[in-house]
Amino acid sequence: MELSRSAGVPSAGVALIALAAAALPLVTRDSYYLDVATTILMNLTLTMSFRLQVSTGQINMAHISFMGIGAYASALLVTRVGLSFWATLWIGPLVAAALAVPIGSVALRVSGPYYFLITFAFSEVVRLFFNNFFEGLFGGPSGLVGIPKPDRLLGLAFDGKLELYGLMAVLCVGVALALVRLDHSRFGLTAGAIRQADLLAETLGVNVFRYKLTTFVLGSFIAGLAGVFFAHFRRVLHSSDFGLEPMVLLVVFTVIGGTGSVWGPVVGTILMTIASELLRELHHYEILVFGAVLILTMLFAPEGLVALPGTARRLLRRLRGRAPAAAGVGLAP
Repeated sequence: MELSRSAGVPSAGVALIALAAAALPLVTRDSYYLDVATTILMNLTLTMSFRLQVSTGQINMAHISFMGIGAYASALLVTRVGLSFWATLWIGPLVAAALAVPIGSVALRVSGPYYFLITFAFSEVVRLFFNNFFEGLFGGPSGLVGIPKPDRLLGLAFDGKLELYGLMAVLCVGVALALVRLDHSRFGLTAGAIRQADLLAETLGVNVFRYKLTTFVLGSFIAGLAGVFFAHFRRVLHSSDFGLEPMVLLVVFTVIGGTGSVWGPVVGTILMTIASELLRELHHYEILVFGAVLILTMLFAPEGLVALPGTARRLLRRLRGRAPAAAGVGLAP
């Protein structure tokens, strides 16, 4: 019963995201604001998929690489093979998920710094591969250019910012609905138990490795989905788009928002993407600013910004409880 009662809140949250996404074109159709909103939705899809992997207690430093794998796979299949974007929209994520199976199978057999180093090494291998090998195919340091926009679907063209924003909004809401439902299912509860005490969960009969590998592959699939849209939205791919700096920003967005809830990445991504736009002229100091915000968050709000309302309510209840007790002490003879 508790699970069914809590399911209404996630559905309301997804509905709120959908209403906000649908309302933006009614407020403004300025290309700049649509571009920023599309970037927020794209980052939101990526951070929610990253949080899915973090839900089992593992920080995958190669997550951004699977976004790149999906992006390059779709771009090459469209430009070199001639497939439709709507076919590669699913093929790209499947390629990312397929590569995630062997990588996750190896990396998840270790933990702690060893897992971190394996995933970080894989991320660098992928970046260097796109940058230094098969330049005629991947574009090398100059990047892969000439990626077309999505082709028509049911007579609807995706040439303008508004249509691309609508497509990303549909993808983001679909991903959010799926992940929120998953988070409040038995699978999500088990993943949370693994994050808190994986050895204890294993002694209770939970196949910890299978759960971790499932979240690793599913998160990589969604990252690949975001990568496919990224490729056809930006229309240019560089290996640096999937390097260390974007990965660090992805971790910052997720941790600042909070990893204990699927809504943590929503809060962190929206606030930090807007902050990134405001700091565009100070791009060289952006990482320093975000790093400072991350340190302050870990010190004063270790559960993330999404947990601040609950912390404030508990603090108020504690203060209200002390007030009557203090008054009773003062009135005592």
